[in-house]
Amino acid sequence: MDLSSFKLDIDELLAVFAEGEFVKLADFKRFWMAKKFSYIYEARPTSNSAFFMQSLYSHSIGHMVSQGSLSRRLGGLYCLYCLYETQPYKPCFKIYLSLGDLKRLRILVVDAKENSIGVAPALVKRMLDKNMILFGFVDLLGGSVTQRVDEITKIQNKRAQIAYDKLFANTHIEDYLHMDLGVEMELGTLKKMSKEYEQAKEFAIKG
Repeated sequence: MDLSSFKLDIDELLAVFAEGEFVKLADFKRFWMAKKFSYIYEARPTSNSAFFMQSLYSHSIGHMVSQGSLSRRLGGLYCLYCLYETQPYKPCFKIYLSLGDLKRLRILVVDAKENSIGVAPALVKRMLDKNMILFGFVDLLGGSVTQRVDEITKIQNKRAQIAYDKLFANTHIEDYLHMDLGVEMELGTLKKMSKEYEQAKEFAIKG
């Protein structure tokens, strides 16, 4: 799937925003509407929708966590938010962020606060409150978009299995249903991974 034209559209939008050294969400929305940027979805593929959305998200995240100017990084954040809010899919595809991306997002929020840009922290809080973000392990620089989508699937499958495990926890029915299946399915390992992941995510957010 060739998504180079979509990525180029995002690059051009953020270039205009960064060249003017804009930092406000209102300004970004103005450029988005002027370019009728929501039409980016008109040419979306009929299959691999998850890959398509995560590719757009990943490209915006690349700008957001880059070493570029504050304007460009904020533009990446704003673009990420607008892509989520205007997507045509229901339910919406969540934004995948690695824990490394989350730490760099925190740096962006700190930089925004130091420059009295209150809309950025408020926007990140809104994204967290609305559960727009799915946290995982694959880093932007260390893995491809395909790895990101695969990781999302694995995380969702693990959570489903853990939820199933909890459903039958401490009940006699578990003895009859699972027998030695729990050992074969490595449910204990999944529990441990889930706990470690939650601890890492909590540490990154609090940090």
